[in-house]
Amino acid sequence: MDHLVTDAHHAALSLDDFHAVPKLRRRLSEIRTYGYRPTPARLTGQQLLIAQLTALGLANKEIAYLADISETTVKAHISAALRSLNLKRRTQLCRYIFEAGLLAAE
Repeated sequence: MDHLVTDAHHAALSLDDFHAVPKLRRRLSEIRTYGYRPTPARLTGQQLLIAQLTALGLANKEIAYLADISETTVKAHISAALRSLNLKRRTQLCRYIFEAGLLAAE
């Protein structure tokens, strides 16, 4: 993986700069409205929201900040979603979200 790309991505999404990223805030509001629909795997609304933010490439700390929950709660939601979908890795969860069409189109 190209570390320059991931470093640039994380630099652009540092917690100090979230107030200056209205596009990300708008995206979060779109995901919140889209995310509470039932899914075939029966993820809870909060699990789906966290999974969608994970699929966008956000770190647990970034997700916790945006969703106004603790990092521990983020980890718990990701773990619960993985168990519900019978997956083992976070990357598999991201792939599932994209392939199932559970991420609102941009």
